[in-house]
Amino acid sequence: MRVFILAVVSCATFLMPSLYAQESVKGDIDFQIRNYGYDIGFGVQRKAKKIDWNESVGLRIGSINHPKEVFVINQVLPASEPFVMDKISRVWSVKPYIQKSIQISKHQSRFDIGFELFGALKIPMAYSWPIYVWVQDIRQPFDSYREVKYNPTDHPPEQIGGEVSYFKGFNEGRLIPGIGANLGFSLVWGAYRNWENRLSLGFSQDLFVKELPLMHSIDRNPQYLPAVFLNFALVFGGN
Repeated sequence: MRVFILAVVSCATFLMPSLYAQESVKGDIDFQIRNYGYDIGFGVQRKAKKIDWNESVGLRIGSINHPKEVFVINQVLPASEPFVMDKISRVWSVKPYIQKSIQISKHQSRFDIGFELFGALKIPMAYSWPIYVWVQDIRQPFDSYREVKYNPTDHPPEQIGGEVSYFKGFNEGRLIPGIGANLGFSLVWGAYRNWENRLSLGFSQDLFVKELPLMHSIDRNPQYLPAVFLNFALVFGGN
């Protein structure tokens, strides 16, 4: 934990002061998909003076899912709803980030396509809470269901009628901090001065202090999350 705190403080100390030497400021909203889920984010981009560096800070919020997740429906019980078999927790994350990008090819008009390389440091904070499901109450002589915290060992699929409310058990969750980085490239096009489109492809790595409790039966839940991501952003403003 001390190493984690030191890394966070060092990154912020190194990168933040240069953000204030800028000649333009823009905002952005983005959507990102990756093999471990998806994110929605927003940020502020600042262009450094006299050089082709852009610097930005922002926040992304998204769901972390395991690639092995499979939705199933119990065909035996009436009015059953889909549920993810073997998934015992929902995991969402908040990711503050600091990013630097360099312009390789400038985007100077709506007919141009710019090319940039970027790298980012982030501090992902994951929050996981248990999943509750409807289970057939076999103790009753008629069809009846009860809410239980999902445990695949005790609750076979043929007795499950679906998941309870999405946020059921949220107050039982726990916070799992981490640290991560992104590397990739972007294609930029649009109206140049008023708004821009940015399509990015890259590789990300997140490391958490403990495993994320996603699945029940796998030997080891993910703690280190390498991922390929695709990001689309709408950039607006500027001066």
